[in-house]
Amino acid sequence: MKKKDFAVGEHVFYPTAGVGVLEAIEALYFGGERQEYYVIRVPNSAVTIKVPTQNAERNGLRPLLPGRRLKELFRVLGEKGTDGPAGHWADRYKDLERRIQTGCCLQIGGVVRDLLRLKADNGLSFEETRLLETAAGYLTHEVAAIEGIGLDVAAARIREMVAGSGVS
Repeated sequence: MKKKDFAVGEHVFYPTAGVGVLEAIEALYFGGERQEYYVIRVPNSAVTIKVPTQNAERNGLRPLLPGRRLKELFRVLGEKGTDGPAGHWADRYKDLERRIQTGCCLQIGGVVRDLLRLKADNGLSFEETRLLETAAGYLTHEVAAIEGIGLDVAAARIREMVAGSGVS
């Protein structure tokens, strides 16, 4: 896979933080060697992250979804899919957390859909509720940044897609 070069000012997604803005590319000396880092500001959490440019893709840094892939996300949100995550809550939690940490927007969309379905059917554990908040927050910020809309509008759009699958 070809290394992706990001531009200053571009919105990007980082799996452990969500959507951020690439503010700079700076060189730092680490272990006596010069390394370049992407400096990413995550507005919703007031966090700044520095990701080595040479490891950016391996660490999950990616551009936001292009418009045609956004349609795929909405399709995933609206799918009937399976009956949702099964098994003991701790095993479910590990699987859902792993899917979120992939940084793949389609995986995260599936987590949101599955957790909303589980919430409607059986309720969620405290940990699952936190996962839902994290995943839904990531999706909301990405959809808002892609479409240039407010967070409330993006969240409503996501809820509409999931509600179309029979989940509210």
